[in-house]
Formats: sequence, C-alpha cells, structure tokens
Amino acid sequence: MLLNVLTQCIPSPFFEGLWRHPEDPSAEGYRSLAYWAETARMLEDSCVDALFLADIHGTFNVYRDSYAPALRHAVQAPTIDPAFVIPAAAAVTRHLGFAVTYSTTFHEPYSAARMFSTLDHLTNGRIGWNIVTSDMRVARGTGLTKPLAHDDRYERADEFVDLAVRLWEDSWEDGAVVRDRETDLFVDAGKVHAIRHSSRFFDVDVPHQTEPSPQRTPVLYQAGASPRGRTFAARRAEVCFVTLSSFASGREEVSRVREEAASFGRELRVLHGTGLIVGRDTADAQSKADEYLRWASHEGLTTKWCGWSGVDLGAYADDTPIESIPPENLYSVRKFLGELPAQRQLTVGDLREYVAVPRRPNRFGKLMLFGTAVQVADRMEEWLARTGIDGFNISPAFAARGVRDLCELLIPELQRRGLMRSSYPDDEPTLRERYFGPGNRRYARSKV
Repeated sequence: MLLNVLTQCIPSPFFEGLWRHPEDPSAEGYRSLAYWAETARMLEDSCVDALFLADIHGTFNVYRDSYAPALRHAVQAPTIDPAFVIPAAAAVTRHLGFAVTYSTTFHEPYSAARMFSTLDHLTNGRIGWNIVTSDMRVARGTGLTKPLAHDDRYERADEFVDLAVRLWEDSWEDGAVVRDRETDLFVDAGKVHAIRHSSRFFDVDVPHQTEPSPQRTPVLYQAGASPRGRTFAARRAEVCFVTLSSFASGREEVSRVREEAASFGRELRVLHGTGLIVGRDTADAQSKADEYLRWASHEGLTTKWCGWSGVDLGAYADDTPIESIPPENLYSVRKFLGELPAQRQLTVGDLREYVAVPRRPNRFGKLMLFGTAVQVADRMEEWLARTGIDGFNISPAFAARGVRDLCELLIPELQRRGLMRSSYPDDEPTLRERYFGPGNRRYARSKV
C-alpha cells in the first residue's frame, strides 16, 4: 500500500492543544531545520512514500470575530512556509518523496511553475503539489480585493493547472539543453517555445524559465469534496485524498472517484486521511489516548471549527436554536447535526459543546487509527479490503513522538504482513514512479 505522513509546519499540527505536551518538541521544532531533517531521515528509514506538508494561507478570524483565539491557542498559527523545508529534508534523504500545499487562488501559474520545477530539480524528482483553491475567509493578506465564489475558484484552478502543465510539458522540447562548451551553446533556442494564454484570469506569453526537471510536472494531489472539486480532481489530479466515514459509504465514494477519473481517460490513486495513536500494548495505547484527551484545547477546537465552517459560535447565546443560524451557514453544520442527540430542539450550545470536545479514540473509530500495532494494522487491512483505497495519509497525534511511534511500532508490523516495502526499489527513483510504477515519469493529461 501507499503511505504518506501528513503534517504541518506549525506548533500543533491537526490536533489543537497538543503543543503543550512537555515531551513533544514540535512547539519549537516546527521552525528548525534540524527537526525536519530528523523527521525526514526517520521516515526514509521506514520506507514511507512521502512527507506531506499541508498549509494554510492566513489566520482564522471567524470565532469571536477575531484573530486572537487562533493565535492564543496555536490554531494553524503561527506558521512558516513549508516549501523552504523541502530542500533541506531532501538533502538528508535519497528516496523519500515530498508534497506541499500551494494555492491556485493566491498565486500565479508562472511563479508556481518555476517554484515546483526548482523543487523537482533539488529533490531529483521527488516533489508533489497539493492543489488547493483556498478558503476566501483567510484571503485578507493576499492582496485579492474581490472574493471569488466557490465555483469561480475552481474555474481559476482549472486554468491555473492547465497553464502550469503547459509550461512544464510544452515549453522546452527534449534535447533543448545542449551544454556545448566548445561552441558556447547552452540551450537550443529553437526548441524552447513561448506558452500563450489569454483568459479571464491569466495573460501569459513567455517560455518557461526553468529547464525540464526529472518529472517535469510534479505529482498532482487534490482533495476536493464538493461535486466541482471531485470533477477537478478527476480531470487534473493523480492522487486524491478522501476522508471516509464508513466502509460502505467509503467504497461508494472511492468507486465514484475512480469512475469519474476514467471518464477523462485517467487513473487515480486514492488515499484515506486519518489520525493515529499507536501503543506498545493496550495499556500504552490507552495512556496515550488519555494524554491526547487531557492536552486537547477545547477553545482551540472551537476556533478551528468556526474557521472551517464560517460560523461564529461566539456570536450566539447558548440557548439559540440551531435553525436561527443564517441559511447560508447552515450547510456547514448539517453534517454535525445527525451525530447530536435529537430528543429536543438543538441549540448553539449543543453544537459548541460537541465541536469543542475531541472524540475519544477507540479501535473502531472513524477518524482515528487507535490501538496496538497489531490492532491498527488489522484495521488498516480492513479499510484497504472493504473500500478499495490505495493507502493512507496518516497524521500522527503528538507530532514528533507520533512519527516515532509510527516508524518504530506500526510500520514493522505492516512490513511483517507484506503491506509495506522494506526497501525502496532502484527502478522507482521519482515520486510519480513510486505511485504508478517504473518508467512512469511524465504526467498523464486528461484525454477529454
């Protein structure tokens, strides 16, 4: 199976409050090259496919109409730019892949193409791009003065990716780089072509600035959940991230994703995103789960939920009926309502209490792999067999210690079962070949 480790360059990746744990160095380590170099070495020693660095382009300010809660509780802030971590981590590894989040709403395709070509050169073909269209609520620092509607963001993303791929694939022919010292000829200019594009979003008439890198196009990742996002992933992405809630619905979703990709003449790898707490034995796993619950930040969880949903729970009294929330925001809370008790009319206080309490880990939970290595491996095998996924995008709780537990406890069990490699094949030097097999270095465009 495929296995990525998903984290962020922030003090408390994905699990609000855990930066406070006295034995986890991520609160300071997230801004240290030594920290990321050690993480990369550990993952490569365990034959993990890729280190995936998620990112957010702004600071949450929905809860209590303020940035203060996000800053106070280290909710997606402060942060550093993860792209700069990758060359340092690549320098101490030979096989581990890397992926980084980059927004098509807040950047331009020409600069993006140059950046990812650079990273592909510096990693020797081990880079991927997680394509996001970005939440407009955090756009105030980007200079974007007119917010884009959801579908407009995907229209821009379609153009953005198409233009970037043309820069990577079509601007420089094979053999354009000559490097003939005797004749003072570095590039055969006749084999380098300007990419011309004029549309609502972009006007470009230039060649790509960087010579072709090992993959040319980075491996393209996407995690769109809306119908428009799924179509975008099917047409453009190579690896699709999903967060599945059950085996039955998960199999349906995976099948739908693959069928839509096939309609564009393309093949996708599908990875299930999940948290992880693994212990040496049952008592150790339970002790770590208790620590997770103890250190979780209730205000931090509320701040993140409000930032994601756009609903400021701090603006309502506890006894406000849920139905009093403006209709444009109700869509964001409906998926939570089915999990709340329905014996009476639900209130904002019910919702606030629900989102502020982390779910208690258990062996059969939906969003967390939990237990001993044997128990977690059993659960992973079940996900693979019953949903048809290709692997996992795992976020260990307690960032530094969690990665160590993954590498020292869980991965040896997965290798023992033949679910993970014990060494990297020599014939898969690039990240794309890792996903699609030897010889598959070039991006496969939509045939429709």
